[in-house]
Amino acid sequence: MNRDSNPLVFLFSLLLALVLQVTALPDAVSPFRPLLLVMALAYWAIYAPEMPALVAAWLLGLCCDVLYGAPLGQYALGLVTVAYVARRLSGTLLSFPLWQATLVLVPVWALYIFLMFWIDGLTHHPADPLRRWLPLISTSLLWPLAAGLLGSTGGRRSRRGLLP
Repeated sequence: MNRDSNPLVFLFSLLLALVLQVTALPDAVSPFRPLLLVMALAYWAIYAPEMPALVAAWLLGLCCDVLYGAPLGQYALGLVTVAYVARRLSGTLLSFPLWQATLVLVPVWALYIFLMFWIDGLTHHPADPLRRWLPLISTSLLWPLAAGLLGSTGGRRSRRGLLP
């Protein structure tokens, strides 16, 4: 285990992201809610590969399935996909500056949104396309701040000073 990675910070950040993800927002800003849980899982998958991000993604995804009343496995599949792709890209992302890593992660978050939208279509759950795709903008804009905050909590994995 990397000496900079703290399992308590890992658990606390994921639980906090889950709570913030399911907290109600006013209707005016609700469509712009960033994908906080997706960002937290991506961070841990990239910067702390020794943490069980895939297991956490599956368990938190099942929690989201129950909390949102979604088909069992919908959010689990999406979150595991994000964690897996982020883990596979971690070697590349660690060599990029943060702004370039953000651009590389945008298609990963778009894949997550597409999976959620696609499964909703298969199961005949109504989903507003605008409400599905607007979080991509806020997530992309918030990623550098989220990565910096998570990195400053002691979960940072330092390689040549390239991390936030």
